[in-house]
Amino acid sequence: MSIMFFTMIKLETQFVSGAGGFATNPLTYKQLARTAKVAIYERSREEVPIDYEVFRIKILPKGTQVFKTVTEDDEEKYPGSSQFGGSGCWAWPMATLTSAMAKYQEVIKETDGTTEVEPQKVSTAPSGEFTIAEFGEKNGLEYPQAYLVIKAALTNGSVKLVREERRNARGKATKIFAKA
Repeated sequence: MSIMFFTMIKLETQFVSGAGGFATNPLTYKQLARTAKVAIYERSREEVPIDYEVFRIKILPKGTQVFKTVTEDDEEKYPGSSQFGGSGCWAWPMATLTSAMAKYQEVIKETDGTTEVEPQKVSTAPSGEFTIAEFGEKNGLEYPQAYLVIKAALTNGSVKLVREERRNARGKATKIFAKA
């Protein structure tokens, strides 16, 4: 009996559009979160976020011809511009991180009926007041995952929004939370 090994080429977690030199002002794509079937990427230019892309992960089976080449392994596919918006689409452009995270959770639920980030007990929250970034740091979570946990904790009432304060001259006010 022989054992067959299957190779899957995964999506890159970060890449630059036009990296081959054809773009004069390239975009950087950075994966913020993913499940086996859904991903969310931030698009930025010179480290300044522009927008976000949420999509179902599609797989090109081994042996698929793409232009003049044939895929040697199963390969996850990043959506092209024609897959965004419209009926039958499987990718959605989003203007803000908040709207992108909401769409990401919606697509996950449609795809497999679960959410990637399960609400955690907020007993691991910093004592006193804290921001989402501080919560994430204490729990070893990236900001997007910490955001989703805090959002769930707000919904179930284990955390409350205390206030918002300006910590920088630019950008939005920082939200300050505490255990309820």
